[in-house]
Amino acid sequence: MKRMRRWDRPLKFVTAIITVVAVTSSFGVTSLNAEENPPRDGSATRPLQVLLIPADTGADTTLDDFKPVFSAIQENYGLHFELRVGTSYGAVVEGLVAKRADIAFVGPVGFHQARLRHAAELLAVAVKDNSSSYYAAILTRKDSGVELLNDLRGKRIALGDINSTSSFRFPVAMLQRIGIDPVVGLGQVVITGSHSNALAALREAQVDAAGCSLAAYEKAINSGAISRGELKVLAISPAIPNPPLVMHPDLSDSVKERLREAFREIHRAPGVRPEMIRGYGGDRYERFDVSFPQEDFDRAIEQLAPVTQKLIASIIEQAANR
Repeated sequence: MKRMRRWDRPLKFVTAIITVVAVTSSFGVTSLNAEENPPRDGSATRPLQVLLIPADTGADTTLDDFKPVFSAIQENYGLHFELRVGTSYGAVVEGLVAKRADIAFVGPVGFHQARLRHAAELLAVAVKDNSSSYYAAILTRKDSGVELLNDLRGKRIALGDINSTSSFRFPVAMLQRIGIDPVVGLGQVVITGSHSNALAALREAQVDAAGCSLAAYEKAINSGAISRGELKVLAISPAIPNPPLVMHPDLSDSVKERLREAFREIHRAPGVRPEMIRGYGGDRYERFDVSFPQEDFDRAIEQLAPVTQKLIASIIEQAANR
């Protein structure tokens, strides 16, 4: 039986500054002392460790996207940081759990996973065009003959990282919602590891559909990776809270409050230009919301309840054997 073709390419773990450090542990985050004495407090000698999920654009670009806002906070609020990119979504969660990260940028699913393990609480959510939400989508080629989501029965679909909210979890939930079992109801599931890889598999006609964020699809069009009109959207998810910045619960109350103040006010700080308030994938934001309700994340996660770990394991097994 022919095995699936994979498009995922391992992302190297890269570090940068605001200060550069380079030793990695077995699960892809920098090997720092989990319990520091004295604890990290954001001073120049004990900078806060920031871990970022990898973007499709690569680790160096991810660091370049986040450095301006953290540098601005350092300049205006005196908090110091070291920024790193994890090897995967899961590695960032493990970094929080192991207390090797004090702050992390994660997806809603990663936030939920870390929170269940008492390793994350909400710090800030980006606001763009007066909105703090984004959407998952399932797409197909315009010439595929697929008109409705239900037409994907027996067809092939490309998905991203298994811990990605919008390129894996929501697309799977959307299929389940209309009665398609992703294990036995599809012809093939290809786990590509990223939004852009899933779109590439669809563009190259290796699959009949792809799951990704609507923003990733729009970026692919704007960058020229996909021609406008080449693909079409079959379904869009309900609104999902933007991927958050989270902080470790064990940070001191004073550090937490300084972080909240910094992210709440940084867009108004002297010398901070609008293009400096940006993050994942180079998205520019208006500001950060440090009062975003936890309940909105809880409601999004509730919609993913049918996407259990047992189901995910079955999808991975099926993908490997087809």
